[in-house]
Amino acid sequence: MSAWCVLAHPLHPLSQAIFAKSALKGVNFLTTSEACAELRLRHGAVLAAAPQALTALTEDGHNLLNQEDAQIVQLLIGDESEPVEGIQPRVIRIVERHRDIESSEDEITVYLHDVLPPAPGSDHETMFRAWMEASRNGTRPNLVEQPLHWCDLNDVTSAVSDLLQHPCEVGTYHMSGRRTWTMDETWQEFDALVQRTIAGQTGKFGTEHLESRGVPVVEAIAIRNGETERVRPDLGPLHVALTKVNGEGWRPRTPLRQSLMMVIAQLTEPYAS
Repeated sequence: MSAWCVLAHPLHPLSQAIFAKSALKGVNFLTTSEACAELRLRHGAVLAAAPQALTALTEDGHNLLNQEDAQIVQLLIGDESEPVEGIQPRVIRIVERHRDIESSEDEITVYLHDVLPPAPGSDHETMFRAWMEASRNGTRPNLVEQPLHWCDLNDVTSAVSDLLQHPCEVGTYHMSGRRTWTMDETWQEFDALVQRTIAGQTGKFGTEHLESRGVPVVEAIAIRNGETERVRPDLGPLHVALTKVNGEGWRPRTPLRQSLMMVIAQLTEPYAS
């Protein structure tokens, strides 16, 4: 059974990241002719390796949707404006429509928590911009004590690609990193990387830039009023669903330092916004 995904928001940064990963893993995409042209410009290397991964929703594209053996899902990027448990995650919806029952469809909703690099214009991007300025000035930003569960966009898109090929049980899933990071731990890692970046740009390296700090020690999170400030999203349902799909479950592999380097690269792009 072939897997086809209709991109409802083809030029959204999250849609493009999922497209770039999934196209190389065998998912075929359909979208408007205008969006196809733009995606071909932006992702030429991906489409050179997987030329059949993108089809315009012209007459030929609609004919593909009518094939009896085609598995059709629609990828939608949700609105971040509605907080979930006090936070504002990115939202992905995978909608599978059924041919045998008119207007029947199943929907999988995936909430993405603490993904790096952060979404443009998000609170996390604003935070990292302020941290970048503080690091450049040799100062320390005000840190709000809020444990986070960072995960990398590369791990997220790989998991979503698996779900596009093998839609799991209908329901709501949460995706975040497994480990808890304090703001102070994140700042220490980020500050060290910014300082190394500045040293590389200026050629002024010191021994402090070459020291290996190692992974911060795992510490207990303070409990207030009988519970932690923020509980990690429940990853159990996602892990079970992905285990059925890929045999491994949800196993994010990207180190925080690598993710933070991507954040720094994004923030230092000329006239980045």
